[in-house]
Amino acid sequence: MESPPNKLEEMLALYSDNINGLMDNQLALTAQVQVLQAALATVLLHHADRPALLGTFQQYMKISKQSAPQLASRMEGLEAGMLALLGQHQA
Repeated sequence: MESPPNKLEEMLALYSDNINGLMDNQLALTAQVQVLQAALATVLLHHADRPALLGTFQQYMKISKQSAPQLASRMEGLEAGMLALLGQHQA
């Protein structure tokens, strides 16, 4: 006859389920971002006034990085890709 699980085993199982749920959510969010990036790239590459979009985008990025400095370094790689799509190639 098996003994009932103790509190530590129950907590471990709960934490494991929570971690698995967080990982699933992270993968779902990553997939959503990838789809949105592809859609945005498609629109940007066919927009008639990319120079105007470039200026607006740079203003919004500056505000975004100031508002969330803990994310600023992670935003920079994505920002560089978007700037390239908008026609500004960085050296």
